[in-house]
Amino acid sequence: MTAKDDHDVALTRATEVFGDETRAAEWLEKMAAGFDMSPAEMLAREGGLDRVLRHLRSVEFALRLD
Repeated sequence: MTAKDDHDVALTRATEVFGDETRAAEWLEKMAAGFDMSPAEMLAREGGLDRVLRHLRSVEFALRLD
């Protein structure tokens, strides 16, 4: 997969979690506590997509408990 593909996959999944593409895109650009960088920056690293998707699962779980 290319970096663009990884970003598209992450954006699609984040949109599912947050319910809105604008919120998802903003989330991708903001610093994430678990990464010490933004999810978008994490996507550029090896294994980054997997880490971002795992983080989104955690976010999704937390939102369900809320």
